[in-house]
Amino acid sequence: MNRIGHQAAAQAAWLGFCTGERLLLHDSALSWQHVLTGMVVASSMCADDWSPDSDQGGVMAKIIPGGHRGPTHMPELVAAVLFGLTHVVGDDLDWFVLAAAAAWGSHLFVDFFWGGIPFLIPTLFGHKKRIGTKLDTGGPAEHWMTLVLVTLAIPLGYVAFGGDIPASWIVS
Repeated sequence: MNRIGHQAAAQAAWLGFCTGERLLLHDSALSWQHVLTGMVVASSMCADDWSPDSDQGGVMAKIIPGGHRGPTHMPELVAAVLFGLTHVVGDDLDWFVLAAAAAWGSHLFVDFFWGGIPFLIPTLFGHKKRIGTKLDTGGPAEHWMTLVLVTLAIPLGYVAFGGDIPASWIVS
């Protein structure tokens, strides 16, 4: 998936989390400042240098073994790193880890459909098998998925930033 698609997925994932938190926790939900800053974190960590695609080029590609879609695309390794990070950062920065998880998790989720992701730990030992589908990057499916994700992010953002939920949204 291209950069715009990854960013749409990251925003939908982050705003979905924030909306869920607002609906469940009400008064103790993230502030609008945290929601907005989390959007910046999710956007910056879903593509390019701070994303799973950091293994594609530059300095990081020389450090990270396995080439593109190697260890940085392994869901279990990413989950372990993010879990470890929750123990390093304090409670004041837990929103940052959640925004990073939204960025990296959504990146791996859409990569599952656009080329596949590594198949578990054997990837560390040179095994190149991937699981997922091989939809065309830049193809019609990607354009439609990006449109759906952007459309989904709009009402999620409205609620995440503190907007009231219209009664017509509530399913009885």
